[in-house]
Amino acid sequence: MTVLGLDTTSSALTLGITNFGTLERYQTWDLGRDISLYLHQHLSIFLEDQSWSDLEWIVVAQGPGSFTGTRIGVVTSRILAQQLQIPLYGISNLTAQAYAYASASPSTKPEDRIAVEIPGQRGAVYGSLYAWDHQTQHLITHQPIQCFAIDEWHRILSTQTIQHHIKPGDIQQEHICQALITVARQQWQAGEQSVWDQVLPYYGSLAATPKP
Repeated sequence: MTVLGLDTTSSALTLGITNFGTLERYQTWDLGRDISLYLHQHLSIFLEDQSWSDLEWIVVAQGPGSFTGTRIGVVTSRILAQQLQIPLYGISNLTAQAYAYASASPSTKPEDRIAVEIPGQRGAVYGSLYAWDHQTQHLITHQPIQCFAIDEWHRILSTQTIQHHIKPGDIQQEHICQALITVARQQWQAGEQSVWDQVLPYYGSLAATPKP
């Protein structure tokens, strides 16, 4: 099984490919606003040693993040999954950050709360709260991802005992991409066959919440 992970939600493009055995490779390019110009070029070069028909499924970071970057990543992944007729999984990059942190932190206890946040526009913040199940290696969502006014986010944090607080830059991009693939694999192993037209970019509407 060979799978592809793609994250364009920040100023960096990160790609990952693995067959969960002999093949595992991740690479990040800091492209800024040029992600839309160079995504396909880097994707073609990154996959030049593999055949498109080798891919079993794809996972993409669906946001929140850069409007243009998030959109181009999701659209590209949807087209690939549609043409290859394979499943496409959309995972929030906040969920991936929480997973990357918790899975690499032996000190994380089941009762601990993990807060993840990234800044939004006009003083808003995208935030979510998780716990970690060491036995199953799964995240448990306690506060679904949402766009909050900063005061409301601080109020939520004040009502919880937060042992781990993840902010932008705390987790390396390659580790986030690796976590995207792992979380999607958990869904695949659980029998969830996500199709391309069900995966949408998340731009941070106060009324919308992406799938954890």
